[in-house]
Amino acid sequence: MIPIYNEYTVQLADRDIINAIQSGNKDAFEQVFHACYENLCQYACTIVKDMDEAEDIVQSMFLKIWEKREELTIQQSIRSYLFRAVYHQCINTLEHKVIKLKHQEYGLQQGIHASQQPEVFPEELSESIRAAIDELPEQCRNIFVMSRYEELRYAEIAKKLNISVNTIENQISKALRILRLKLKDSIF
Repeated sequence: MIPIYNEYTVQLADRDIINAIQSGNKDAFEQVFHACYENLCQYACTIVKDMDEAEDIVQSMFLKIWEKREELTIQQSIRSYLFRAVYHQCINTLEHKVIKLKHQEYGLQQGIHASQQPEVFPEELSESIRAAIDELPEQCRNIFVMSRYEELRYAEIAKKLNISVNTIENQISKALRILRLKLKDSIF
């Protein structure tokens, strides 16, 4: 029998729950999820300042834990492990945003230089984009379309396709890299 987990469960019970999760016990995992989810989201929100993003971070962290449950090594309480994991994921997210902003600023600077060149007609550009998307590998194309055109979050796409959020991130990065290369000549 698995002990019921709440914020006040002692360290000994944590070891039992960790062992149960490692051996694939969904009930134990769900107990931890339901007991900690809301507090973890609130904590993440204090760092990233966006509740939707905070929920994505917490869900992604739980998904990673479940996917890597057999390799799980928790030396302290589950609760402190989860809060530390969420903290690190929030920091990674914020760092990623900074990098993204730098790329956007660079793109704007490049756009200033490009605006001195002849304009591309919107219909031609739209056609070039569609053609480039159609040439993407199937999984990459499907994930890109779900993300950009259907406006699904990475966690939603991962659940729908039964793959990890990390795979979604990699496929989106791959799609953008390929599209940049293919569209470089069309735009400038």
